[in-house]
Amino acid sequence: MVQIKLHFIILHFFYDKNFKNIRDRPLNILELGIYNGKSLLMLEEYFPNANIYAIDINKDSVKNYGTRIHTYLCSQDDESKLQELFSDIEFDIIIDDGSHLTIHQLKSFAFLFKWVKPGGLYVCEDLHTSLINSYVNSETLPLHLFENYNGNNLHIPEINYTEDNIRDVEVYKRDINAYMCYRCSTINNGEFKTCKNCNVDLSPDTHSYTSIIFKK
Repeated sequence: MVQIKLHFIILHFFYDKNFKNIRDRPLNILELGIYNGKSLLMLEEYFPNANIYAIDINKDSVKNYGTRIHTYLCSQDDESKLQELFSDIEFDIIIDDGSHLTIHQLKSFAFLFKWVKPGGLYVCEDLHTSLINSYVNSETLPLHLFENYNGNNLHIPEINYTEDNIRDVEVYKRDINAYMCYRCSTINNGEFKTCKNCNVDLSPDTHSYTSIIFKK
């Protein structure tokens, strides 16, 4: 588990910058998207006193990963199911690592941000899908929305959303070789430009963006 924690800190240096002062608190964390469960195990290791919740549309991903990890079969755009599951929980951190479709990123943020505690964080992973046609299914692009935030309310016309509880928005771009292959999860440690297992491009040429939205 030490290796998992090390890779979590290295891979997400901006996470560590924002999380290290709260990592020992009894937090509530929600992650959208489970896949193979590795990110949940990293969260469990890094946050030793947190309750970790997660959803996925793949029933094979929804299983027992540990006593502090709670997983549910649910789509990130199923608002009624999300309401049923989490309406009585306030989250310190929400991480969107789900479908990466642009409309899902927008809708999930608009719907779930109200459940972030004051002073909490909402993380939107893989915003570079705004640059990939096969993921773009909204007029507003999340990457551009967060990159252009200037302290005013966020406007998402297609879902009629305005939020005035945002303290700040930060967008991070990876500028080194990836530490893990996004396709096969092979550890790369930033060493190679292509994955030694499946030959995926892991260089900075494949743009990778993440945004952190800070709640007042």
